[in-house]
Amino acid sequence: MPRRPNGIGLTANEELTLVEKAMSGDIVFSILPATVTPVPTAAAWTRTVMIEVLTAAGEVHTWLNQAYTTTLSIGDTSTAGTASIVATTLTLVNGQADIVVSGDAADWLNTETDTLTVGNITVMGYTVTGNTSIETFTT
Repeated sequence: MPRRPNGIGLTANEELTLVEKAMSGDIVFSILPATVTPVPTAAAWTRTVMIEVLTAAGEVHTWLNQAYTTTLSIGDTSTAGTASIVATTLTLVNGQADIVVSGDAADWLNTETDTLTVGNITVMGYTVTGNTSIETFTT
């Protein structure tokens, strides 16, 4: 899945326009994929979740470079496996972050899930509402 432009090559005025949009509350999360449905497996697995902070028009807030502690969490419904993430800190660089979700080598059965939860963050006094990325093993 291609990434949106990361702001390289933006003029100072374009960057300032993005900051002004954030200052007016035009700031939202994009969490992709929102859902994914791989086949059940007994092998170890990984998946990457792309998180971006955008304007309502889909422009990346490339000026946003910030770490938000205890913003990420992972859970699963597997009876044998365990899903994990490296850290609970969401570190945005140029308004973007890639989070790797991993599952251990165990029986990940049909309908079992893992859920990456991105909590709310505050940017310039505005709450940016978090969301989830859910993986459901499906035959």
